[in-house]
Amino acid sequence: MELDGKIALVTGGAAGIGAGIAERLAAEGMDVVVADLDQEAGAATASRIGGSFVHADVASTAGVRAAVDAACRSSGRPSGRSPGRLGVLVANAGGAGAPSFPAADPERWSHTLDLNLRAVMLATQLVLDPMAEAGGGAIITVASVAGLGTTSHDSPEYAAAKAGLMRFTACLAPLRDSIGVRANCICPGLVDTPASRRSRAGLTPAQRDALPPALAPADIAAAAMRFLADDNLAGRIMVCRGGEPNRLLPLVDWQTA
Repeated sequence: MELDGKIALVTGGAAGIGAGIAERLAAEGMDVVVADLDQEAGAATASRIGGSFVHADVASTAGVRAAVDAACRSSGRPSGRSPGRLGVLVANAGGAGAPSFPAADPERWSHTLDLNLRAVMLATQLVLDPMAEAGGGAIITVASVAGLGTTSHDSPEYAAAKAGLMRFTACLAPLRDSIGVRANCICPGLVDTPASRRSRAGLTPAQRDALPPALAPADIAAAAMRFLADDNLAGRIMVCRGGEPNRLLPLVDWQTA
């Protein structure tokens, strides 16, 4: 996929994984729109990479619409270049806070589901027409290893949302042939981000020693670039864990699984 001169929208792009992907896309010549709830950090990241910033809470319908509208209105950068067309959506915004289900009240765990799953579904729905009109595009969703497997997780609503996000992305594979839009999902393990540093600070030394090596945000950005470069990987999910090679999850037919 040709990226130079096209527009990319990165939700949750102020820091961590989102900022790492936004920086890589800008280096590839894209006009990057950073959407985030953190206005100060988001504006700083956008300024650093030569992009633009939109203050948006994508856990809400209005916030998702504001982010997509800003990307569709982007005038192109640097100054003097022709306006671009929306080519990439990176649906990265996510997370969860304590308390979790079942202790959390419904509004609390519903917010986690909205942020991690519903926001991605809505953003995807809103970008399909602009991408199709531009001749095609790519959607990268960012899940988590929390959504893999059948063991327990401290935040059931977060794990459920990320599992749903992977399944949702796989279901978008036919869009490549129908409207020229590819969808892929990155499933990271531990990544060295401000949020993970805060989390690890609360662990005992023994608990920290038991963790796998932390990836850098640039490692996740490299995984995103692999998907953007290969049209044959539409609908595929990539697991990225420190200390092991990235791997694509095998295709499994739900009717025979």
